[in-house]
Amino acid sequence: MGYVYLLCVALLFSFGGTCVKLISPYFDAGYITFFRFAVGVLFLLLLKAVKRQPFPRRFGSVLKPVIGWILFGAAAKWLAYLTENYAIAHGTSYGNIVTQPAQTVFLTLSSVLIFRERLTLSKILCILMCMGGVLCISWNGRPLDIFLGENIFLTVLFWISGTLAGCHVLSQKMIADRMDIIDSNLSIFFLSALFSGSVLIPSVPEVAASGLSPDAACILAILFFGFITGMGFYLNAKAIPLVPFYMVPILQSTMVIFSITWGILFFHESVSIYIIGGTLLFVAGLILLQLLNASQKSRKQENS
Repeated sequence: MGYVYLLCVALLFSFGGTCVKLISPYFDAGYITFFRFAVGVLFLLLLKAVKRQPFPRRFGSVLKPVIGWILFGAAAKWLAYLTENYAIAHGTSYGNIVTQPAQTVFLTLSSVLIFRERLTLSKILCILMCMGGVLCISWNGRPLDIFLGENIFLTVLFWISGTLAGCHVLSQKMIADRMDIIDSNLSIFFLSALFSGSVLIPSVPEVAASGLSPDAACILAILFFGFITGMGFYLNAKAIPLVPFYMVPILQSTMVIFSITWGILFFHESVSIYIIGGTLLFVAGLILLQLLNASQKSRKQENS
């Protein structure tokens, strides 16, 4: 079931770009980010109700030892979604495939700098493969003046988003053994909703006075985006104990295939040989990187 959960997570997250494209004609990246967190919190609360799982009696005492990591994760996830949603709204719906290798590179470097794991030459080569794939996707065979202009700016935003998403994963790792996974996600997403909503307060009167009337597709996309956020991270947490850890990002990388497919089917976006080649390059680098991590951990266990 762990493999099924991870494939479901990849499928759910692959619709993120499609949801942004449906919402962006009516709301900017700031509102899209807020809706994602707010509706995600509602779905997580619904999940707690269905599971009949109450909050701990002394929830404050549970939060106190990890509040710093919760605040760090909430701020990182807010900024990650804000940069990703802006880049998708102004670029292609599958552009967020860049965030996966960016997150992997960040977590690998974090393992070296924070957890003192050794970075081998093989791992460096895999990281370079991921970065080469990103550059190939960004370039997409266009003239260099375009590549060095708007196109590279959006790719940089996706890369920043992936790095910030890695910060969220790091915070989750730090609190995983001290807090229930639903409660930790609820705490982080609730604070993220507050952060993203607070900066929107000055613009609310203007939006309300504009007589904005989103269509049914936009409203459904907002609801589904929240469902993706809440349920996706819940299923991901359930899968991790059931499969070898190195398989988690490998199966999540199938999101790339889904995302590009939705862009072609729903928005008639063209996919060139550069995007296909770049995607294959960074997925290969991603898989090799995780296999090297798994091999290194296996050797450590054998030596111990």
